[in-house]
Amino acid sequence: MKLTADLISNSPTYINAIKEFELDLSGSHIALIENLGATRNLYDAINLCNNTVRILGNFPKLSRLQSIYIADNRVASIERELATHIPQLHTLVLSNNDIAELVDLEPLKEFKELQHLSLVNNPVAFKPYARLWCIWRFSDSLHVLDFERITLAERKEAKMLFEIPKGGLSDLAKSILEIESNTAKTFVPGEGLAETDQSDTMDIDKQQSIAELKARIREEMAQVEAMEEFV
Repeated sequence: MKLTADLISNSPTYINAIKEFELDLSGSHIALIENLGATRNLYDAINLCNNTVRILGNFPKLSRLQSIYIADNRVASIERELATHIPQLHTLVLSNNDIAELVDLEPLKEFKELQHLSLVNNPVAFKPYARLWCIWRFSDSLHVLDFERITLAERKEAKMLFEIPKGGLSDLAKSILEIESNTAKTFVPGEGLAETDQSDTMDIDKQQSIAELKARIREEMAQVEAMEEFV
């Protein structure tokens, strides 16, 4: 199904559990992100879970958008210029997708406000040093990775692994950045439409996984806010 202005206007909207104004496009058989200008920059969060999106990109300038929930898709690449279109993004849930290499995540380092990131059950999450790489490579604003709070000890370990004393890149960091990924590329309009969702109904297990995912996000963010208030 195409993501049309009509689909956007007819989809549910609500204030979610973390007080974001959310547009719910989950389970709509969407293969390609498009026409989001029709949102008129009204939403804090967009839920694209349980679709068939393959490329995270093609967003218009949405200065209000802070959270994207896009678990249970087929995302394998991220548009290089994505941060210029959604500069205030602080939560990105990419659980259960197809991102394969650490270098495929490079566009995320441009997000200066990114605080919560989930890469659970992507092939990249099983790469050696994946967690430490993300901690080191992305903004210091990143507090929670894969629903686990980042510790100071992890930040120190990551810096030791990927930097040399004079501030350059270690051999390990260079080797990771030299990997040529088959999926790291600029967004091409129309790409991602070749495959369509063959299922006509949303799988019940996936509906349950989305609900559980949102619950984990709410719980983690509540814990972070409580810790910040304590400090």
